[in-house]
Amino acid sequence: MGKIENIRSQKIIDSRGNWTIETKVTLDDGSVGVQAVPSGASVGENEAVYIDVDKASDFVSTSINDVLIGKDPSDQAMIDKTLIEMDGTDNKGRIGANSILSVSLACSRAAANSLGLELYQHLSVLYSGKEKMNGDLKFPTPIFNVINGGAHAKNKLSFQEFMVIPALNTPFNKALEMGVNIYKDLKNILIQEGFETGVGDEGGFEPQGLSSRTALDFLEEAAAVKYEPGNDVFFGLDIAAGSFYENGQYCINEENLNMSSDEVIDYYIDLFSGYKIIYLEDPLFERDEFGWSKFYKLNKDKYMIVADDLVVTNAKILERVSKEKMANAVIVKPNQIGTLTETFDFVKLAKKSKMNIVISHRSGDNPDSFISDLAIAVDADFMKSGAPARGERVAKYNRLLEIFYGF
Repeated sequence: MGKIENIRSQKIIDSRGNWTIETKVTLDDGSVGVQAVPSGASVGENEAVYIDVDKASDFVSTSINDVLIGKDPSDQAMIDKTLIEMDGTDNKGRIGANSILSVSLACSRAAANSLGLELYQHLSVLYSGKEKMNGDLKFPTPIFNVINGGAHAKNKLSFQEFMVIPALNTPFNKALEMGVNIYKDLKNILIQEGFETGVGDEGGFEPQGLSSRTALDFLEEAAAVKYEPGNDVFFGLDIAAGSFYENGQYCINEENLNMSSDEVIDYYIDLFSGYKIIYLEDPLFERDEFGWSKFYKLNKDKYMIVADDLVVTNAKILERVSKEKMANAVIVKPNQIGTLTETFDFVKLAKKSKMNIVISHRSGDNPDSFISDLAIAVDADFMKSGAPARGERVAKYNRLLEIFYGF
């Protein structure tokens, strides 16, 4: 195993045309690991903090480089502990979660290359603590965001993501094919109905003039062209309720609705009852814990109630959320917490709490496929990577396809 010889970082452009950083870790045996970091538009209040990209890049290339030279990149726990201690804050606010994450993940890539392992194999060893990866690979069910709204689009649709989800027993290659087919059929239907087919941040269509109900109708119609909703394919939504929560009210402007927590729960129950929906993400504002608890109690046997902004890949927060019974599934985004080790800790606690694991991209992303290998390594149940369109989205799906075929 090579030792860290050099760490350098530079600015690059992400999928929204914003600056982010990319870090290169070089080992003394010539092995290299390169990692860019994504960013979100819909950001939880308790996410780890990003700092200015110029400062982040400088921190990596100077202070972090100086501390980690000569260290073993395969000792992920040591690398991450060192980075956390260098920062010394609860939210990574001094050195920045973008600085820390880029180094944490780039070290794991460099170590995998030095060991001659696929990234998912090395990540599996780190996650499980075993000497090598055992058994057949489990592939996550892909979740395709095919209509964008909320913070990901400019169409004034309150809900953020309208998604199609292949049945759980579908082989990954067939599941990906389903996503592609439904996406194309949806485009054709929108064109026939006179709607625009421009796309939002995550590659889903962002037509003007839809309500949540009409968006769901279009999803159902597109899925039914080749598949049977409720058997072959199901639906999901990232409601991202925090984006339309104002002064204690849930304000769905396209329907002129201003609702209390109790009222929005009743609204959801009525709206979703007519569709083959299995997945609801962030149905309440993250600080509306009364609403989360009530919604979970009423619907835990009907839906995956998925916490993202509520838990922000933070094991300490998840411990309380699990104890108070607010969700039965969680989103996993490494950049919300800042290190690979903390991400693993979060996944382990979620699994211990019998929650479904959903590995996720961010709306501001890049053609990097780290989360695909991560999903395989931790035996994730699902992976979100947007629509089956745009390079930064399909890179994740194509990486899973490479692993599936052993390419």
